Amino acid sequence: MEKLFLNIICRNIWSNSYKLFIYPNIYELMADLINSILILLAVAIGLGEIFNLIGLPEIVGPIIAGIILGPLILGVVTPSPELSTISSLSLFFIILQIGIESSSDIFSKNIKYVILFALSSFLVPFLTMSLGSIYIFRLPYIEAVNISLSVSIPSISITSVLLVKSGLIKMEDGLRLLGGVAMSDTIAFIIFVSFYRSFITIAIDSIGLAVFIFVIYIIDMYIKSKSEHIISILAKLTETEKEGVIFAIVIVIGLAVSSLFEYIGITFVLGAFFSGLIIHQNSVGEQTYGVLKRTFRRINSSFFIPMFFSISGLDVTIISADFLPFLIFLLITTSSIGGFAAYYYSKKYMKKISPGVSVGIFGVRGAVGIIIASLGLSDGFISKADYSLAIFATVIMAICFTFVFEYSLKKGEGHLQTNDQLPQ
Repeated sequence: MEKLFLNIICRNIWSNSYKLFIYPNIYELMADLINSILILLAVAIGLGEIFNLIGLPEIVGPIIAGIILGPLILGVVTPSPELSTISSLSLFFIILQIGIESSSDIFSKNIKYVILFALSSFLVPFLTMSLGSIYIFRLPYIEAVNISLSVSIPSISITSVLLVKSGLIKMEDGLRLLGGVAMSDTIAFIIFVSFYRSFITIAIDSIGLAVFIFVIYIIDMYIKSKSEHIISILAKLTETEKEGVIFAIVIVIGLAVSSLFEYIGITFVLGAFFSGLIIHQNSVGEQTYGVLKRTFRRINSSFFIPMFFSISGLDVTIISADFLPFLIFLLITTSSIGGFAAYYYSKKYMKKISPGVSVGIFGVRGAVGIIIASLGLSDGFISKADYSLAIFATVIMAICFTFVFEYSLKKGEGHLQTNDQLPQ
């Protein structure tokens, strides 16, 4: 189980304290870490911009940067406990932003469609892939479920970018798609922390999760009822240029909720996501919400996002020919079953968005799948070969279904609108 990033920092510092005596001085250790960060950051951002210019998801750039700079090709940067700590810290900020960029309203206002899309476009392909992995390719249960989960889950980060970039986020149909992806991601994290435990443990964790979600819901309702007072206080802080205080409060809230989720045995990732959900425009005001979004976008897009995905690429290894049939099976299964479900229900329930656009949204892969694969690798559930397979599948689907989305949109709308983009 991945621990809250502060615990990871403390553990890594303690476990690596002997290096102070092995290295001539602490500066050599820090110099190696800083050099690795600088190289990863520069190449990751550069490749990300190149991919963005040619209309592909930016996260593909950092992943490829990590693969190129890592042991697989150049060997310039190697995985280390220090980089693992930075990766965990980055993950907290990325997931917290995803929660803030989302809203509890996307679940409550479109619950029927959100559940329908999540079950048909994600859960059914995931179960099919898991069963096929176990009974056809003879994979162990935990390994099969972890890989299938990583490959089958759509990504709210790329989905948000595509919907905002195209202007579809302002439409009810766009919010339904976003809600379906957000619900899928939530279910995926719950599955991840449950599939390797006993039934009793799962039942206890589920009750604990339900209680905490209910508490968060009550807090959300309370904040909304006191929104005028809260907005006035936050507005005064903004006017006096004390946005840093607001940002610190949000971080503390995120850490507190993440700690509670970690305490009951559920990954801090879900805690960060749900704590972000209670921070939205209706509760903190348009001005403060805008400040928070801009701040998180800047620090994540300039540092945490390229660092997390480039570090993820460091552990990628060459996929042997024996893995190719399994990779093809995963890609065909999730694309065909999930794509058909998205097409069918979009045609049935969507009024202004074409079925092809929905297929592109639910077919594209990104941050969440890589996060689950990374957690599975660090927890020892999957091997580096399995992890590499999941990364390659993610890159392939991110590229292919982004093209499907943009082609379908251009065919139906005639052009892509340009808006303020979310970091990917």
